[in-house]
Amino acid sequence: MTAVTRESPVQQERLAQARAVLTAAERSAARWGGRIDRTALRPVPAPGSAPGSTPETGMPEGDDGTGAHLPVPEPLADLFPGAGVRAGSSIAVQGTAPTSLLLALAVAAAGEDSWCAVAGMPDLGLRSALDAGLDPCRLALAPAEGEQRPQVLSALADGVGVLVLGPELELAPALWRNLLGRARATDTLVLAARPPGTADITLHTTTLGWTGLGKGSGRLRKRRLHVTSSGRGIAGQREVQVLLPQVVGRIEHGAAATHPVVVHAAPRPALHPVRRAG
Repeated sequence: MTAVTRESPVQQERLAQARAVLTAAERSAARWGGRIDRTALRPVPAPGSAPGSTPETGMPEGDDGTGAHLPVPEPLADLFPGAGVRAGSSIAVQGTAPTSLLLALAVAAAGEDSWCAVAGMPDLGLRSALDAGLDPCRLALAPAEGEQRPQVLSALADGVGVLVLGPELELAPALWRNLLGRARATDTLVLAARPPGTADITLHTTTLGWTGLGKGSGRLRKRRLHVTSSGRGIAGQREVQVLLPQVVGRIEHGAAATHPVVVHAAPRPALHPVRRAG
C-alpha cells in the first residue's frame, strides 16, 4: 500500500518560490537550446483528487509544471488561459493587422533577455521593429527564401526564444510540423501569420473602424480591432476589443477608444464683390 504525503503550507510556499526562480532560468536557458527538468517539483496529488487537477500551489493557471509561462500584452491577456502563453507553444494570427499583433506578442514574450527572430517580413525595417518595442540588439531578421529555407528556420527555432513567421512566408505542412516539434523541445514560442496547419491558439482579428479622420481633414491615427481566440485550453471562444496606434505598434484597451476626431475647418471670410472703377 502506497502512502501519499501531503505538503505542508511551508513546503508549498517553498515549491512555489522554486518554480518562480526556475521559470526565469528556463527562459534564459531556452535561448541556448537547453531545458530544465522540473519533474521533481510537480505537486503531489491529494487523496481523492480528480486526475489532472492542480492544487493551489501558486502556479499560474494551466501550468503543468513542465514549461515556463510567457507574458502577453495586457490588453490581450483575457484571450489566453492563465493570462499568458506556454513556452514552446504556437500562436496563429489571422485576419486584419496580423503584423502588428505578431510584433506586439513577440515584444511581450521576449522580455528583456530572449532573442527574437523574424522571417517572412521583407518590408520590416529596424525602425519599425524599434517602434514596436523590439530590441534591435537581440533581433534577427531572416529572409528565409530559397532552397535553404528549412535549414534557416530550423536553426532559428533552435536558437531563439521567440520565432515570428510573417504573412509573406509560405511553409509546407511538413516544415510546419518540424518547426513545432523543435519549438517544443527548446521552449521556443512560434508566432505565425499563415501556418499551413493548426496552432495551439488561433487569434482571429476584424477591423471595426478607424479614428482620427475628420470631415475632409486629419489623418488615420488608431484602428479598433475585434479579436477572438480559440484553441487549446480555451473553452469555446474568447473576445476583446483593442486599439492599434498607427505609428508606434503598441496595443491599447478598446475601452480607451474615443469617438472619431472631427477637425472643423476655420470659417472662410465672405467674399464681397468689388465694383470696377470707371
